[in-house]
Amino acid sequence: MNPLITVYPARRIHTMDPSLPEANAIAVRGDRIVEVGTLESLRPWLDAHEHHVDDQFAEAVILPGLIDPHVHPSMMAMLMATEWITPEAWDLPGREIPATVGRDSYLARLAEIEDAHPSGRPLVSFGWHRQFHGEVVRADLDALSTARPILVWGRSFHEICCNVAGLELVEAAEGAAWDPHIDLETGRMWESGMAWALQRLRPLLLDEGRYEVLMEEVAQMVHRGGVTTIADAGFGGMALPDRELEVLAKVHEGDQVPFRQYLIPQVATFKRVYGAEAEDRIAGLPEHSSERIRFLRAGKFFADGAFIAQLMQLGEPGYIDGHEGAWMAEPDRLVQQLRPTWEAGRQVNVHVNGDLGVDATLDAIAQLIAETPRFDHRTVLHHFGVSTQAQSRRAAALGCAVQANGYYLRFFGDQFAAEGLGSERASQMTRVGSARRNGMSVALHSDLPMGPLEPLLAASVMATRLSQSGVVLGEHERLSPYDAIAAVTIEPAWQLFLDHEIGSLAAGKLADATVIDGDPFAMDPAHWPDIGIEATMLSGRVYPISQ
Repeated sequence: MNPLITVYPARRIHTMDPSLPEANAIAVRGDRIVEVGTLESLRPWLDAHEHHVDDQFAEAVILPGLIDPHVHPSMMAMLMATEWITPEAWDLPGREIPATVGRDSYLARLAEIEDAHPSGRPLVSFGWHRQFHGEVVRADLDALSTARPILVWGRSFHEICCNVAGLELVEAAEGAAWDPHIDLETGRMWESGMAWALQRLRPLLLDEGRYEVLMEEVAQMVHRGGVTTIADAGFGGMALPDRELEVLAKVHEGDQVPFRQYLIPQVATFKRVYGAEAEDRIAGLPEHSSERIRFLRAGKFFADGAFIAQLMQLGEPGYIDGHEGAWMAEPDRLVQQLRPTWEAGRQVNVHVNGDLGVDATLDAIAQLIAETPRFDHRTVLHHFGVSTQAQSRRAAALGCAVQANGYYLRFFGDQFAAEGLGSERASQMTRVGSARRNGMSVALHSDLPMGPLEPLLAASVMATRLSQSGVVLGEHERLSPYDAIAAVTIEPAWQLFLDHEIGSLAAGKLADATVIDGDPFAMDPAHWPDIGIEATMLSGRVYPISQ
């Protein structure tokens, strides 16, 4: 026997389906949409079946369930176990983080935290950024304490700075014997050096019981952002994969969890942990899928370094100060890393930030297509910080998609124009307008914790391209209002190979929706972050959002 049909009238429903873009009623049966339209157009269904009209959203606007296709729940949990001093304000569960700018202010705040920190415990702080806080090196941290290990995690996550005791804690001298990304003199560890430190910090920050509690707080952030689907684009990278699965099953499983998450394995981690068994382990991951936690036939890879830390690899004219970025995979090795995933028919996802990194990635994809032709491969270029027009057209021709960080420009555009990139390239970072003009799918992500999990803010930034100071950077790279909302609904669904199930509201699809108190298409996109999120719906079940 079919369950009761529930009809939800609304002030307006934006379906993100071009065949029926607007409606004002949606009928749901079980976990699926029966039909969208009006109370009158739904009449054939309602006359034939028992139904109930639920008016709780009658004055609200309904969108498809918002999607963030690139988050790092375990990384966010780990960093929430640290003290935050960031150049921009953050609203974290249970605490508000004010913005801190300037070297003196940063060091003063760090000293306050160190003074209040429990005796005998290492101090780990997240959020230092060279352009906003000035240079901080080992000697600065030794001035605070030579006895307590102090470790300052960069805002990009890709670098860390330690005092002498901190270097000893993470056994940096041993790593420096082979890793060029560890500088004992300055206390700086970046990219592979940071990964070395991470292995030793992980048990300190995610000790027994703490990991689970912090992952519950991450779940709160997902829900309050109005998000019904997330993808962990790097599963296994923070803790051992088996440990991550164990915690996810405890905390992010069950009917009380208002979102689904899809996991994309970080291939390098699986190779490091499982060696020759890595490919078999990855192939077997779908066996662990459940209602809330699922695996995609995909892999995550890295080309060049972090955008936020200005470690991305740039072509001419390079950085203003002449420094060089870092490779996470040398260009001639990238294709070797991608090949097993490509040949197995799985989706390729590449973290790439600078134009030299984009060149290396596109060269690798072109070679793989020549070796083993694939159609509808939907290779995703993640972040896409600095690129050229030629690269945008080439990426489109190769069948790639762009998944941009919606916050790069807002938080870092002004500073990167002044220090690092200059005005032209800084204003054209996250070249999403060109990507759409060239026919590519464009989705937006938070890369949590690199940006807040607020899709309407991300969409607003890419529709307005307003920097932190209120300057429009790269007006011709704006997304249209429709494309900006599509970039947090149907486009990420397509990039995740899930557009047949989610991303738009249409008969037969999963009943996932986000209920809001304003109409984004009836207001200036600059005001989208002010829209209140009232509830989400996942598989037909309503989850109110506590205000």
